[in-house]
Amino acid sequence: MWTISKVLAMAILTGLSVMDYRIRKVPRDVLLLCMAGVIIYQVLTGNVDWKLSVAGGLSGILFLWISKITNEAIGYGDSLAILILGIYLGIWGLLEVLMTAFFILGIIGLICVVIKRKKKGLAFPFYPFLTVGYLLGVCIGGI
Repeated sequence: MWTISKVLAMAILTGLSVMDYRIRKVPRDVLLLCMAGVIIYQVLTGNVDWKLSVAGGLSGILFLWISKITNEAIGYGDSLAILILGIYLGIWGLLEVLMTAFFILGIIGLICVVIKRKKKGLAFPFYPFLTVGYLLGVCIGGI
């Protein structure tokens, strides 16, 4: 079911996806504002059990660490989005979104490498895949 928070999250993800696709950057200030909003939302509503939100946030911190040690193979902006989604959705919702996003990304990457003969080092903006993963999670009802 679409609630106001889900519509707002979808709108923000869509806007950030467009930005990521067009300029390959997402303003850190926007992400920090979103993180503050999500934390306030969770504290006020208790929408997700705080333990699940903390676990989701820790997953995002893991991705930030991966970004650091891989010289941004996964960008910091993508990792911050995962951190924010983890706090908002909790660990299980985050894993659902990530599994869907990585699955779709893998299929698109495979198609580009095999059929279109693209290089293996091809890079895609990740926000659109997070957005589709979130959208599918909401529509299927898992989130």
